[in-house]
Amino acid sequence: MTARVVLAEFGEADMHAVARLLRDSGIEVVFAGHGSPDQVVTIAIQEDADAIAVDEHVGMVTALLKKQNAADIEVYDYIDVLTWAAKP
Repeated sequence: MTARVVLAEFGEADMHAVARLLRDSGIEVVFAGHGSPDQVVTIAIQEDADAIAVDEHVGMVTALLKKQNAADIEVYDYIDVLTWAAKP
């Protein structure tokens, strides 16, 4: 089973470079673009994502997931999601 990550950008980081690295690791990437944290959480739930990768607002996204009873979806910043993706 391939892991699925919703990728969102709230600041100035390079989301496309992160997406390439994730895809090279065998991860399916769903782009959420520059939406709000609420929109990103909604997309992650709809897409049955394993994780969300954001450049900012990790705590806010995590809190919104808990509020939606979707705390099983992990939230990472761009650096940590690459480490997560590299795990066997």
